[in-house]
Amino acid sequence: VEEKNERDLQLLSNSGTTVIHCPIIMGRHGMAQESVAKFVHAGIQIGMGTDTFPPDMIQNMRIGTSIAKIIERGADASTSADFFRMATIGGADALDRSDLGRLTPGAKADMIIIDLDELHIGTVDDPIKTLVLNASGTDVKTSIINGRIVMQDRQIPGVEFDVLQQQ
Repeated sequence: VEEKNERDLQLLSNSGTTVIHCPIIMGRHGMAQESVAKFVHAGIQIGMGTDTFPPDMIQNMRIGTSIAKIIERGADASTSADFFRMATIGGADALDRSDLGRLTPGAKADMIIIDLDELHIGTVDDPIKTLVLNASGTDVKTSIINGRIVMQDRQIPGVEFDVLQQQ
């Protein structure tokens, strides 16, 4: 069985396949990715998906990294940085979009701003690890898409959240 799994991983890697990983929805159905670490080490591209409510990529990364550590029975099996890359570069590369998922000249200026000084965030020794393990989508204060601010101080111009919640 192990040899077949290794062959399957090699086939995925050689074919350039991208695996989309949705830890929240998988967990809700009692499933988990067999080994994210094995996929990463085999060079298989993984992108994160959020095809459920809450559509919270940060929560998805946190749950994904926790489940991966349980599956691998080790705290170092899959890192917060692995899951951050899946949520940014992994998704962009799956779409063959080198202009997305990274902050580099020529890329779209898509980014979010999170204040890591909030008390519930805790100590910030590693910003990526702190973001993945302690923050959530509700901590996003500013959102910039293609260089245009679309949300600032948690307000989206023209959107009345109280009205949306009543519908």
